[in-house]
Amino acid sequence: MSARPGLDAVIFDAGGTLIRLDFEWMADDLARRGVVTSPDALRRAEVAGRRAYDASGGPARHGAAQLMWIAAPAANGAGANGAIGEAPGYRGDIHAYFAGTLAAAGASDAAIEPAIARFFGRDRERGLWSRPMEGAREAIDALGAMGFRLAVVSNSDGRAERHLTHADMRRGVEFVVDSHVVGVEKPDPRIFAIALERLGVDPARALYVGDIRSVDETGALAAGMRFVLIDPLGDYAAPGAPRIDDMHALAQWVDATFERPHAHGGRAPR
Repeated sequence: MSARPGLDAVIFDAGGTLIRLDFEWMADDLARRGVVTSPDALRRAEVAGRRAYDASGGPARHGAAQLMWIAAPAANGAGANGAIGEAPGYRGDIHAYFAGTLAAAGASDAAIEPAIARFFGRDRERGLWSRPMEGAREAIDALGAMGFRLAVVSNSDGRAERHLTHADMRRGVEFVVDSHVVGVEKPDPRIFAIALERLGVDPARALYVGDIRSVDETGALAAGMRFVLIDPLGDYAAPGAPRIDDMHALAQWVDATFERPHAHGGRAPR
């Protein structure tokens, strides 16, 4: 008899997990203003941004305004699509994330503030978390083929499903829980409970995959779920906590760690 725990569902974060920052656009934008960097350098530096975000205390102070969250127009008068960082009390948190990322990428103090303003504008216009995460499409396909139920829980502005569809990450996922739509944000365990209820899955038999400890890990564990952190540099996860390098490794890690649903009578994906 296998000692591996059973698992019925895998629930994904969106930004930083299934879709990522447009590092290519960011590197080009910075290069045109004399900041020499590259998409790969920004990708590595972004882990420093996560740490800065955790340290900012945003989740505790503002109900976990998450990095992909765009302030609702009713709250800030920003127009039809809103803009990152413009909700009251939120700008400092997203600022800490981008400032940490840019500093780690080698940007000078003088270059950081203008760059963050341009990033806000880019997100308002077309979304900055717009690229498919490498390995995510393959992970969705592989986990679905193994029989796992799949869903997304995202702190967003009502555009999470649109962004995922544009990046071809909606296919194979049963539904998307968007915080702006349901009115509760990570790390509040209630947003995870919404997804678990829709799936009809016990929290202990569900895995959440995310990239921000203070938002994703804290919330998933509070909801009674299992959690794995995307930790590309191997130095962000808590000691001993489950982690993977990237989405390429997810399906293999899940298959090695848990029993597949069919092994214990779990339901096939709808």
